Amino acid sequence: MATPIFHAKSTALDVVKGFNVKLDGKVVVITGATSGIGVETARALASINAHVIITARDMNKGAQVVEDIKKTTKNNQVEVMELDLTSLQSVRNFVKQFQGRKLPINILICNAGIMACPYSKTVDGFESQFGVNHLAHFLLTTSLLPELKAGKPSRIVVVSSLANKRAGINWNDINWEKNYDKWLAYAQSKTANILFAKQLDKLYASEGIHAYSLHPGGIMTNLQKDVSIEEQRAMGWFKEDGTTVDLFKNVE
Repeated sequence: MATPIFHAKSTALDVVKGFNVKLDGKVVVITGATSGIGVETARALASINAHVIITARDMNKGAQVVEDIKKTTKNNQVEVMELDLTSLQSVRNFVKQFQGRKLPINILICNAGIMACPYSKTVDGFESQFGVNHLAHFLLTTSLLPELKAGKPSRIVVVSSLANKRAGINWNDINWEKNYDKWLAYAQSKTANILFAKQLDKLYASEGIHAYSLHPGGIMTNLQKDVSIEEQRAMGWFKEDGTTVDLFKNVE
């Protein structure tokens, strides 16, 4: 069978259809799946009969997304569980609740993230981008290793970014308490994502758990909410007529 060819206009549904994948009954957990690429990833996987569990801070919004996915995919095995990645206690609560259900995990997608936001700290005192994008997912993933082992061969997918090329880890000031640069802080968190995935695969591939990091491409989503229109224009994200340059696509 020839490998399908995809391009900038390809959708998540195109990809799963192109590979003719079926995930009947496989359990998929996706963080940050109430908007953007997360919700479309959830929809695509639900369309091939996976049991999809999305996480949400806002359970009302999460419930609306679940109902929409069920309606469009005709798959009733879609649900939402509460998770706030700004709080490590919330991560622990999620893990406890999930483990109480005695379900395996076949695919864990660490998708949730924030980008280039004003300086703030998580509930636990970490710079928000590092805390949400990396540390919370680190705790979530390592805590769910028993479920991933139960679901093997299983996959961990960490959504990173080519932004990692802008910065390594600022070990001397990992919380950016001096001279905060929102873009370098974002880049640091994405570098951490990649290093995390590489080490996970190194440690657990022999046990049937493989980990991957990825760059999703340029997609206009709610992730850009803290980047002003003026800044987006200055970075060349828009054409003169106000449409996005070919570098970007919209989730729709």
